[in-house]
Amino acid sequence: RRFTMIKPEEIQIKKIIIHILDTSITMPVMSMDEMPTSIDINDFFAHHICKTTNDDALRNCVFDEEYNLFLNYLKEYRDEIIDFVTFSKQTAGQLFSIMSAHINIPSADLAIIQYRYNMHDYLALLKLNYQNTFIHFTDYESDVNINTIIQHRTTLPNYGQKITEAAVIDLETFDVQLLDKLVDIDGEKKHYLSTLFFKCHTKLSSKEQMQAVKTATNKVAKKYFDTDIEKKAEITEKLYSNLNEEGELDLESFAKEAFPAQDEAKEIFFSTLEKKGIDEPKIAITEKTINRTFEKQRIKTDEGIEIKIPMDFYNNPQKMEFVTEPNGKISIIIKDINKIM
Repeated sequence: RRFTMIKPEEIQIKKIIIHILDTSITMPVMSMDEMPTSIDINDFFAHHICKTTNDDALRNCVFDEEYNLFLNYLKEYRDEIIDFVTFSKQTAGQLFSIMSAHINIPSADLAIIQYRYNMHDYLALLKLNYQNTFIHFTDYESDVNINTIIQHRTTLPNYGQKITEAAVIDLETFDVQLLDKLVDIDGEKKHYLSTLFFKCHTKLSSKEQMQAVKTATNKVAKKYFDTDIEKKAEITEKLYSNLNEEGELDLESFAKEAFPAQDEAKEIFFSTLEKKGIDEPKIAITEKTINRTFEKQRIKTDEGIEIKIPMDFYNNPQKMEFVTEPNGKISIIIKDINKIM
């Protein structure tokens, strides 16, 4: 399921409730019942759930079992000891207490949605952080209307905007995927949702894992192949070709193909990965990360010329070629062009 881009029409929303967590007032404003749904409301939340679950910054998490208040609430809800509304109010109250204790955590509406996707039941917790926007306002003075604009500080994210703090939980397995934001907590930047609220251990996201691989690869390339553009292009192509259909990258296989005669290069590659937090032989990369990383390759010359090249062309001698001239300079030949736009 991880590598399938979820579509809004595949999500079947079952329950929605929203609680107002505005720390400018002393108490949360709790809903006492589920939100009445409509086509527009379901569509709004389905779109945001999709944007969240398809986000390659999403981290996989494992709950800490000890002293975990949220996990206790979740188990009681799964076991039908408490109902959906009670669970949501307990959850919102706990989060509001954390927010009130740390002023840098942004105020928000907390939407809790139960939905079904691919024969599984899930909970989505979407923290809809407030945004400052301007809206029109009609005032009435001296028997005339005066149209003006005013600042509205509690606007919610719209369809096209990204939610930066959210969680998706499989209600059967308790697998958690989390979008967590760094916030200044007592003078230190922390992912407060994972450390203070959900109390879970997180793994690197798909985006972070690919960035670590690129950092390690670039470190080796700079040391051994700094002026060899063709070799750098070959390494990128090897990285792409070692991804299987499920988005899994075998790091050992890639290193053997990319640096076949350089044992020291492979050591640098793996030691850099380990420092970045990757110590497993294989990593899983999402479709979004793959598209972002490999759809086009960017070449920039020392004279400021930039060229974006589709990955299919990048290491194809029938389409383009890097030629090292006798004077050491490099020419780029782009071939087989039907039309220049």
